Amino acid sequence: MKHNIKSAMSVFLMVSSMIIPAVRAEYEPCAKDYFAILAGGSGERLWPFSRKCRPKQLLSLADDRTLLEQAIDRVTPHTRSADQIWVITTRNHDEGTRALVGNKVGIFLTEPAARNTAPAIIYTCLQLYDKDPEAVVMFLPADPFIPQKDQALFDDAVKQALGYARVHDEIVLVGVQPTYPATGYGYINYEDVVCDNALAQVRKVRAFHEKPSFETACLYLNEPNMLWNIGMFAAKVGVFLNECKRVAPDLWQEMIACSYAQIPYEQVQSISIDYALIEKSDRVVVVPASFAWCDVGNVSTFLTIKKDYEHSEQKLISVDAHNNLIDVPDKLIALVGVSDLCVVQTDDVLLITKQEQAEKVRAVVNELKQSGYDNYL
Repeated sequence: MKHNIKSAMSVFLMVSSMIIPAVRAEYEPCAKDYFAILAGGSGERLWPFSRKCRPKQLLSLADDRTLLEQAIDRVTPHTRSADQIWVITTRNHDEGTRALVGNKVGIFLTEPAARNTAPAIIYTCLQLYDKDPEAVVMFLPADPFIPQKDQALFDDAVKQALGYARVHDEIVLVGVQPTYPATGYGYINYEDVVCDNALAQVRKVRAFHEKPSFETACLYLNEPNMLWNIGMFAAKVGVFLNECKRVAPDLWQEMIACSYAQIPYEQVQSISIDYALIEKSDRVVVVPASFAWCDVGNVSTFLTIKKDYEHSEQKLISVDAHNNLIDVPDKLIALVGVSDLCVVQTDDVLLITKQEQAEKVRAVVNELKQSGYDNYL
């Protein structure tokens, strides 16, 4: 379904200074709550499982459902109809995504080009504002892993975030408790003061900290008011647009120019929503959540989750070999004197890497691009 960006922009420019009325109510699935699932990606971090035409969210993990299907199923209990679930993807993934989840989703938005999360989110907000200017929207990435056993904890965080967003003109983040000193995630430091007595989990954000050193991450792990920033946040659609106009005026002007066909979408700056808007806004609060969460950022993590949750049989003989992660279908694997490896076989690729070096798989993808081996991408 297509929407008119120019119409949405015109309407919003006329009323952007207005405050959407706040009416306090107990949480229940509401027809004005929307979930926008960001499903782009280049298929590089989990190569060779993921490919250019099969990004991470289209991989199955822990059951027969893909990560995208799991993301949709998690939010479905918070909706009254599929029309409240939107998926935002790119041209490369549009066909495969629609074929996979078309019966579960009300709206598909195909971003004209991949320009990172900030343009994608503002693009989505303009479409949604055109449909329902009083909508409350929660954005979520399509590709993290959250175990099904933690659905109730996830539900509670969603209820707190949407309940607060309905009655306040602020952006509500959801953060999770760190479980190890991660250096690849952003962190949220929050205050003890409760923002709303009826929604006691919501706290004011004190500061953001981007990807720390290992030593700093170890310190963060022991701080009680520190969370991982998981890219999940909610607000009235008008609040998102007002904040973009206020704190990210360059991006705002580019989106205006794009909406009036003055510049192509490809020329809009490529920037994350965190850098462009969230970290600059003083209207940001957070819900500390305790559900298990994993970014599934490399093949080592992917294989670890498969091992813990799928319990698939692997024909393996190890001689003085320890802590190896193996995914080689239909073959006996014999390992002698090696440890801490990932061994992956697909129809056309064999990958062997040390677990601690798994992040460097993207360098292999770059080599494939430079060498002209596009059929392996």
